[in-house]
Amino acid sequence: MSGRAPATDRPARSRVFFALWPDAATAAALHARGRALQAACGGRLMRRDTIHLTLSFLGDVEASRLEALASVAQSVKGARFVLALDRVGSWYGNRILWAGCGRPSAPLTTLAEGLGMRLRAAGFELDDRAFNAHVTLVRNALRPPPGTEIPALRWPVASFVLVASEPDGVGAHYRVLGRWPLGDGEPDPPRR
Repeated sequence: MSGRAPATDRPARSRVFFALWPDAATAAALHARGRALQAACGGRLMRRDTIHLTLSFLGDVEASRLEALASVAQSVKGARFVLALDRVGSWYGNRILWAGCGRPSAPLTTLAEGLGMRLRAAGFELDDRAFNAHVTLVRNALRPPPGTEIPALRWPVASFVLVASEPDGVGAHYRVLGRWPLGDGEPDPPRR
């Protein structure tokens, strides 16, 4: 007899992260920027419905702990702000092309750091890497972008979300589990 439990005895898990999720107009504008980068650099354009800015990546979390994540999110307070995405760049040998901020706004940094601090205090493990505000637009690019500065795309941020990444036939489908407003406003109830 092996010491491993049958797959049916393992607790259900979800691969989750907290993120800023763009409104339809911002998602369309970011997708258009991604299309231009793909035309110049090759690679695989991110689907418009997957475009986001990760605040905290948690990875695989037991389904029983999702309510604790919602409680942490409920405790986070922050101001609404406008995010100015005015840079593009590449990572990992130019394979990942992204849009980001020349100077991240104080409300964004405060939101990401405050959320991370509360998640750790609640017993969740996070990477030790410093927060780096970016939106991935292209994967597997063949070359880096021709420049770094771009006309600023202004993204009005009024909330943050908890997202589950679920595998599908084309990579992953992202499902928003809950949304929490910034400034004054009522949160949307978490979804199952």
